[in-house]
Amino acid sequence: MSPPPTPALSPWFVPAGTRIGPWRVVGWGGNGAHGVVYQAQRVGREALGPVALKLAMAPGDERFAREGALLARLRHPHIPRLEDRGRWKHAHGTAPYLAMQWVEGESLYAWAARRNPSSRQVLQVLAQLARALEAVHALPGVHRDVKGGNVLVRGSDSRAFLMDFGSGHFAGAQPLTWQAMPPGTPAYRSPEAYRFTAAHAAASVRYTAAPADDVFALGVTAYRLVTDEYPPPVEPGLDPQGLWNEGGPGPLPPEVLNPRVEPPLDTLIRRMLSVRPEARGCARELAQALEQAVARTGPEADRPLFRWETLPPSRWSPGDAAEAELLGHRPLHRRLTCVQEALAQDAASKAREAHLSAQTRARAKAGTEPLPPPPFRWPRGLLLASAVLLLLFGTESVVPVAPAPPQEPPLPRTEAAQDAGTDAGTVGLADAVAPPSLPVGAAGPAHSAISVDLPKGPLKGQVRPPCEQGQLDLRGGCWIKIEAQPPDCPRYSYEWKGGCYMPFVAAPRPDTSDKP
Repeated sequence: MSPPPTPALSPWFVPAGTRIGPWRVVGWGGNGAHGVVYQAQRVGREALGPVALKLAMAPGDERFAREGALLARLRHPHIPRLEDRGRWKHAHGTAPYLAMQWVEGESLYAWAARRNPSSRQVLQVLAQLARALEAVHALPGVHRDVKGGNVLVRGSDSRAFLMDFGSGHFAGAQPLTWQAMPPGTPAYRSPEAYRFTAAHAAASVRYTAAPADDVFALGVTAYRLVTDEYPPPVEPGLDPQGLWNEGGPGPLPPEVLNPRVEPPLDTLIRRMLSVRPEARGCARELAQALEQAVARTGPEADRPLFRWETLPPSRWSPGDAAEAELLGHRPLHRRLTCVQEALAQDAASKAREAHLSAQTRARAKAGTEPLPPPPFRWPRGLLLASAVLLLLFGTESVVPVAPAPPQEPPLPRTEAAQDAGTDAGTVGLADAVAPPSLPVGAAGPAHSAISVDLPKGPLKGQVRPPCEQGQLDLRGGCWIKIEAQPPDCPRYSYEWKGGCYMPFVAAPRPDTSDKP
């Protein structure tokens, strides 16, 4: 019996090894309504690392071209860097493509669900996003679809990236849609946008999004981040109490829903969600206020925002159980083991990235490979180089004890439910990874393209011998062998003598009490 025919190449089917312009596909990245993302490397310059290669589904997608034009005008450490753009000829026609900086991260809500961040950490992430919006608004331009699903946070250094500029607009760009409301996600739209369309329903006048709309959407994102729920709907028909009317009170303060939210964070979220656009301030002013709050808040801001889960699901209330189906966890609670695993993975990823960088620079110095551009550097005090430094998260900090590869939960369906059928219809460069509806040939996981040798000495924070039972003493450090085999060692592991090994990082047992 003959094998089934191989599908012809198209944006939906690009096997690993396929050449697209100067790029070679090495893995699958994600997909959305209008585009498909692959991980790729520049041919002959593989040492520079992977990029996100985004292919348009429609050959004449003007929104795709405008996204490239907008990103070409932006250079910011919290916005993916545009590397290249062009067109790819395939069996069904041509597909525009964008090659952009690859961001190895999780969507904002998934990042928080797997970690239990503190008020200070949330302030830092929001400040980064406000700085990204500052750069967009300075063009002048607007993002128009700020939300948790369009933010990625890199686990190794908690660096946030504002993603998916497919709904963006900038001065001089031609409008592509003629609906009264511009592209965006309804749950994040501002009160003034809904008031405008209601007042001009009969006149067919189009609302023009402004920077204040992006700031409001960031406020909705922040509210959802710290309370596990969205603020009340802004749409006039869904706001019988008039919370969002001119002069209305707006939503309940976040600290009412979650008393662990520190007052400076609560104040700034309420500012972003002000009914009056002028009261929100511009992105630059907001970023400054957030950064000042990071510096001025005391140790109380390092307390985790959510309580530790102490009850089995069988003892949850029906309401909590229903919410957990949407969120992936009980509202305002986090599982200790899940957070331990995520922090262990972050620490190992941090150490691995440092090792990769050292190897690359050593080869470049020897003249064997090109030197990549210098990375964005954080202030030294913000770097968490090892699991021991994870104690900086506060008195209730969680430090990995016996790290193991975690299973990432899916993007909370609350976000998906808000966006389903009403999303702007764009695809991010590193959306929540979903299996493609068609086979992708040999395209494998992102980590399969790179294999890193075991370092010559122990990593920072790694346990030294004598090692415990089940651990191996290798080159002065304690290691755990995992089931994967080279060249498919995961990103948080290293290769040694035909096996994949993960560093064992331990620290004092965390305080698991649920303090008020």
